[in-house]
Amino acid sequence: MTRNNPRSIALRTFMALTPALLVTGVAVALVGGGRATEASAGAMLPAAPSPACLTDDLSGTVTGHGGDRVREAVLSLTNTADHACRIPGWADVALVTPPGEVVRVPTTEIGTAGPAIVLEPGATASSSLQWDTCAAGRKGCGTGVAFQFIVDADSTGTAADVAELPEADGPGITMKALRIGPLQAQA
Repeated sequence: MTRNNPRSIALRTFMALTPALLVTGVAVALVGGGRATEASAGAMLPAAPSPACLTDDLSGTVTGHGGDRVREAVLSLTNTADHACRIPGWADVALVTPPGEVVRVPTTEIGTAGPAIVLEPGATASSSLQWDTCAAGRKGCGTGVAFQFIVDADSTGTAADVAELPEADGPGITMKALRIGPLQAQA
């Protein structure tokens, strides 16, 4: 009579179903559960950050935009590497002489830099440049023929190409103060 006791039936059913549930659970974990776990883990892992740009990864061009006493130009930096890289919010910019010596003039960063910019290969970031002109040879007036840029601390700098600055080919670019805007990604 104990065989048909409801308590006995429930116990036998539980004991018979326990191994079946364990086998089913293991099978689901082995077949589908691994993929779900991998997909979830992949979605949670952030993409590897791009390495910092080296000055040697970039080519630069300074393009003039008129002005008499205050000259303006745009420094464009293009990623020439075969990989994406991060460029900081500012580039160090200096006027240089024909032998490549830096012309010391007061330099100020103007504006507010945003976060680092990721430059894909071939992409460009730009910065505005402004400088006060002066008469060559006067005290406090620097004269050079090109601009140099640096984006990493280990670099000694790279000269940017100069466009639409006729004084670079003539008597030289004169300045008594330089102002540099933050780098902006170009569309």
